[in-house]
Amino acid sequence: MSEEKKSLLDHNQVLDLMAKREQFIETYFHKGAEWAAELIEELQTLRKNVSKLAEENMELRHQLASDDAIRDLLHKIEKLEKEKIALLNRMESAVDESRDFAGRFVEVEKELDAMANLYVASYQLHANLDMREVLGVIEQLLAQFVGVSSFAIYLRRYGNDDQRLEPVYAYHCDKVNGTTEPWGQGSIGEAALTQVPSVADPKTCSSDAPLACIPMVLRDMTIGVIAVFGLFEQKESFVDVDFELFKLLALHSASAIVGAGLMSKAEDISVALQSYPRL
Repeated sequence: MSEEKKSLLDHNQVLDLMAKREQFIETYFHKGAEWAAELIEELQTLRKNVSKLAEENMELRHQLASDDAIRDLLHKIEKLEKEKIALLNRMESAVDESRDFAGRFVEVEKELDAMANLYVASYQLHANLDMREVLGVIEQLLAQFVGVSSFAIYLRRYGNDDQRLEPVYAYHCDKVNGTTEPWGQGSIGEAALTQVPSVADPKTCSSDAPLACIPMVLRDMTIGVIAVFGLFEQKESFVDVDFELFKLLALHSASAIVGAGLMSKAEDISVALQSYPRL
């Protein structure tokens, strides 16, 4: 083979190799561009997914924080409910104590009023030395403080062989005029004998029987009996203060009546003072 043909062959081979090289390079770069585009697309997708995951993570954090806040709020609400119940219980207890105090205050007022009435009654009984005035005071005490509408005062009388109780004062009770009660018999005579007051229920007691019999006692001796026969319409029954007044009358009316009787015989205080012995 001649040199020219050999040289021409080499040149063609070189051109063919260069063409293949260019084709390979073009094919390689084309594939590389496609791969790069695919990688860029996947990277963008990954970035989007990462951003989405970040947002979801943030939402989850907010949700967890919100759940914690809700739990704290529920705990606070539960605590406040317990405090509310405790305060309500304390308030109810305070209200009950206030009611008890108010009730006790009313009772104390009643007791003080009763004591004042008893003091006035005792003072009025012993402030008079006239028999009629003493009996009038007993009338006022029974009518104003107890609500008695009719009563009679019996005094002890001695007969030949027996003792009897004779009415000496009647308040709206004319039925006792001219009558006497045997000692130890009937409710009036029994009260005089036993020296124990008797009180009946106004709703069940008969119209003729006394509602209350109050023996008047001085130095263990019964001098008479106060017999209550009727009460005012607004007075339905006896109350505690009435019994206290009955006790006072049982003790003090006897001494007041006896003192008034003795004074009526002396006729003058100065004459009565002369009867006291010298020391």
